Amino acid sequence: MMKRVIFTVFLFGFCGVVSAEWVLVNSDSDKNAEHYFDPDTVRQSGQNYKKVWLLSSYGEKQRGGYQSLKTFYEFDCDTDRARSYTMLLYSGTMASGNTVGAHHDELKEWFNYPETSFFKRISTSICEK
Repeated sequence: MMKRVIFTVFLFGFCGVVSAEWVLVNSDSDKNAEHYFDPDTVRQSGQNYKKVWLLSSYGEKQRGGYQSLKTFYEFDCDTDRARSYTMLLYSGTMASGNTVGAHHDELKEWFNYPETSFFKRISTSICEK
């Protein structure tokens, strides 16, 4: 029970932090999706790691009833890989409407991303800071 209370406080603390200016990094017309990041949330995490909030907004409801999601990612600036920690799902576009789900996992596996992905554009931007 105490873990849930702490987790809820943790999530709501991040919700307030994430209300800044979003920078569009990718618009995918095939999937009717746009992906953004918030440069004001970039934080150093170890010597060669950066953490940042990303926002994905969809033109239609996705399976699970959400239309946008904010995700807190950590990027490894040396090896082009990332992992997510916290994910918040919203019923409306651009993180509007009700929160319809949340997930937090500090033990997430790293994933590699290709040079052509929007993850590469974000990492290039945040790792230079």
